[in-house]
Amino acid sequence: MTSSAQQGSQLGPLNPGDVVSAALRLYKDRFKTFCQLAALATVWFVAGILGMVLAIAILAGIGAGVGGEVGAVIGVLVGSLVGFLPLLYGSAKYYALSSVIGRLSFRELISQPETALDARRQVAPRLRQFLFLGFLLLLAYTAAYMAASLLALIAGGSIGFLTAGILSALINETVGGVVGISLGALVGLGILLVALIWIASRLFISEVVLAIEPQSDAGRSMSRSWELTKDSIVRIQVVFLATFLIQLPILAVTNYIPSILLELLPADDIVYGITAMLSLVLSLVGSLVVLPLWQAVKGVLYYDLCSRREGLDFSLSQDDNAPDLNN
Repeated sequence: MTSSAQQGSQLGPLNPGDVVSAALRLYKDRFKTFCQLAALATVWFVAGILGMVLAIAILAGIGAGVGGEVGAVIGVLVGSLVGFLPLLYGSAKYYALSSVIGRLSFRELISQPETALDARRQVAPRLRQFLFLGFLLLLAYTAAYMAASLLALIAGGSIGFLTAGILSALINETVGGVVGISLGALVGLGILLVALIWIASRLFISEVVLAIEPQSDAGRSMSRSWELTKDSIVRIQVVFLATFLIQLPILAVTNYIPSILLELLPADDIVYGITAMLSLVLSLVGSLVVLPLWQAVKGVLYYDLCSRREGLDFSLSQDDNAPDLNN
């Protein structure tokens, strides 16, 4: 049993700093296991993308051989539809395997540790639910973005128009127009950001809920996340900001610096191609390092929210029908 698990029964509700500290301890204690799960999840996601690309390339080539340019276009369209299947499967596996990290983190904190294989056995039967959850979350975020954008446009436009009118009458049209447009844009952007932060915070732990709670499905996990995060938006955002700052040096090396170099290099230079490949490799490495931290944070945050609202007065039953992942 790790030190985190030994301390789990002594933990109560945590402040944001404690949430991040506990996640970092778990990340350190089970670094190898977490990174292996992250690597496996990434392999499945990349395999899904490659499967889609391969399907498009093969069917486009067949179409071009049979019907020329028109056949190639048809082949690309059909290949996109066929290739969407491996992409969906790879995405679902990525989602499920990454959520196993959150489950393992939570189980450590309640002093009921699992091996990675046992956790995967419990999560594996819900693969379709993870795929459905991803679809529901996409719909929720899209709907929230559209609604928030409309509200931001109306509110920002109204405030900007009124401000411009008042200042134009008091000072002059130039000042009124500049101040009105600037104020309206700031108000609109603020409304949009607040709305998106709010919806993201309410659904932040949905996949971890699905991985942890035995009777949960896609819809219930979203509802459960919505319920647990009530009145905790500010705390979640502090946790989010602290985690982002911790991972910032890693992202700077693996993502930001290579991206800047690519912008400075000529696109037709051989150095550009080499840099682009190195950038892709570094990006994958950065993902392998950062993904477990975020999932550990979600697992600890789920523990904290449950302890605050329910006192963790429940146990997790095992699924006797869980498949054997050794086969």
